[in-house]
Amino acid sequence: MQMCIRGLTCLAFLAGVILVGSASEIKVTTCCTEMSEKSITAPIIGYRMQRKNLPCVRAVIFETSEGEVCSHWKQDWVFEKIKELEQIRRAKKTTPATTTTSSTMSTTKS
Repeated sequence: MQMCIRGLTCLAFLAGVILVGSASEIKVTTCCTEMSEKSITAPIIGYRMQRKNLPCVRAVIFETSEGEVCSHWKQDWVFEKIKELEQIRRAKKTTPATTTTSSTMSTTKS
């Protein structure tokens, strides 16, 4: 009886491990597997870097108003666009919020 319970416990544990393992294999990640060498004409909102991890390739992923575009990280225009976006980001970060306060003085004459 005790042997049967241990066997069932081991079987249940093994089934759980298999289920967890197969669930993680179902997880699909999207990445750039190829890159465009053309300039982007749509407005660029942001970007992120993608490291090489096959089948994904090393790329700069630009977020545009029309969707994401995978660009080659070695192209000059890509480097310049990243510098431009970083300057804008830093400017937004360092610019303090401007608030206007008005104080009114009232004087009374006696």
